[in-house]
Amino acid sequence: MPLLVFPGGYGGMVHSDRGRVSLSCCIRRDTLARCRRQWPGSKAAEAVIAHMRASCRGVDAALDSATLDATWLSAGPIRPGIRAIRRDGIFAVGNAAGEAHPIVAEGISMALQSSWLLCERLVAHKDEILAGRGTAALAADYAASWRRNFARRVYMAAIFARLATWPAVARVAAVLLERAPTMLTLGAYLSGKAQPLGVLQSSDSK
Repeated sequence: MPLLVFPGGYGGMVHSDRGRVSLSCCIRRDTLARCRRQWPGSKAAEAVIAHMRASCRGVDAALDSATLDATWLSAGPIRPGIRAIRRDGIFAVGNAAGEAHPIVAEGISMALQSSWLLCERLVAHKDEILAGRGTAALAADYAASWRRNFARRVYMAAIFARLATWPAVARVAAVLLERAPTMLTLGAYLSGKAQPLGVLQSSDSK
């Protein structure tokens, strides 16, 4: 997924199917407000795309011959952090359980991996559940496993996102990455992206 950087936000483009390309982005609220003032009469998504094309030559070139399929979709705002693992008898996975800032692009990975983790814990506790002894032990086990596997991603993503908002730090980081691109590997390790799925089995099956 090529990274797209523009004033007040960033995004990515990826090929999907039948010659289509998906474009997604995150944008600051104040930047979105300026976009809507600059392109009055346009829908929010249309103003954002106009802003991206006006400020990023690569995006403009890539979209020059593209046509919109259906309508733009939106979601938000993003709210990174760790949430309740269980609420009203329902166990949470993905962003419902915890959301890392999208700067580390771990949303889908955490959704799939936390689902795997919950299923593993359900199987491990199936006897006590079937025996009617409740799900308290399952909830505690799943919560502990979730934090061991994902808390670092949430915290490190928050740190990276905060550092990226400081212009001086961002400029230094850009120079360092240009001269030593292998630092991205270190960043991937620190954010948990390099953690293989097998490591997620953090407690022995019962």
